[in-house]
Amino acid sequence: FNFGKVTGRVDLGYEGSNNESNTDVEQAFVSYDLGNGAALTMGRYESMLGLEAKEPTGLYQFSTAYDGNAFLPQYGQGVKYTGQSGDISYGVSLQDESFGNGSDRLGGNQDSDGSYSVEAVVALTSGNFTYSLGGAFEDADDQGDNSIINAHVTYVSGAWTLGAEYNVADIESDDNAEVDSWLVMANYAYSDCCSVTGRISSVEREDDVASDQEALKYTLAHNYALSDNLAIITEVSLVESEDGSIDEDELTGAVEVLFTF
Repeated sequence: FNFGKVTGRVDLGYEGSNNESNTDVEQAFVSYDLGNGAALTMGRYESMLGLEAKEPTGLYQFSTAYDGNAFLPQYGQGVKYTGQSGDISYGVSLQDESFGNGSDRLGGNQDSDGSYSVEAVVALTSGNFTYSLGGAFEDADDQGDNSIINAHVTYVSGAWTLGAEYNVADIESDDNAEVDSWLVMANYAYSDCCSVTGRISSVEREDDVASDQEALKYTLAHNYALSDNLAIITEVSLVESEDGSIDEDELTGAVEVLFTF
């Protein structure tokens, strides 16, 4: 909704499988326009970190690069201040990460009523390039402290969109895991309705319990816009994973019909 200086949004996510269904509140927030490019947002909203969008409408592919294993935060509940000065944009967010079952926290699978996190990001646009550097720190109460640093760059010129990203995460609440992840991607729009995307991404993990783990993912996707509101996205991905002495390859495919309104 939009009431001039005050805007808001509510996103619901539904998923059903094996005779079970679940509906989550992905986002529910209001924003107040402070003027001069600044805004104050309160509620539950997307994380500012990461090159890839959190919603399917912002993705070039069906799947995400790291399949949830890079510990990039997704959604949080709190207060966020964003601003812009010339070619520089920035944001700071204070979040109570004890919302829901804790699956959106940096640490992953457990919830803690005493946890909180702070996010900060700054981005610079120069010509065809946009550079972004950000990070998040989480005090997960008795589960330890978690942190992640995210850096990415995009280049847009004509029909080409190129991007690269690198993440370093230190997750005490998940067996003292140290996780490095990265991606490179290229999207080429060869017509007004169609584009093709290639992406390579990697996740490497070390912790105190399991042997070292590494996964390398290759993705090729095609986007065909039937109209302004309807698109068909097809994808093929190959994941080469290594867990200690065990190597495993997995080939997946997907077809997505995406309706936006």
